[in-house]
Amino acid sequence: MSQKDKLYDVRVVDRYIKEGMLTEKNYAGYIKKLPDVAEKGQTLIIDEEEIAADTEETEGEVETTEDQQGTEIE
Repeated sequence: MSQKDKLYDVRVVDRYIKEGMLTEKNYAGYIKKLPDVAEKGQTLIIDEEEIAADTEETEGEVETTEDQQGTEIE
């Protein structure tokens, strides 16, 4: 991601506009120039029953990891 792209990042653009680093007009122009990639989108089908079953299987399990000294931590 280039420095210019970071300026228009949706996660920070409001802050940059408030701080005067970017104008709403410049941002709107940038958005208009972006290509339409709607045809590349795909439908995501989520099986809610499968997710519920996976959640039930993992409930109560405690994941342990090791810190840098090799001590197990939860």
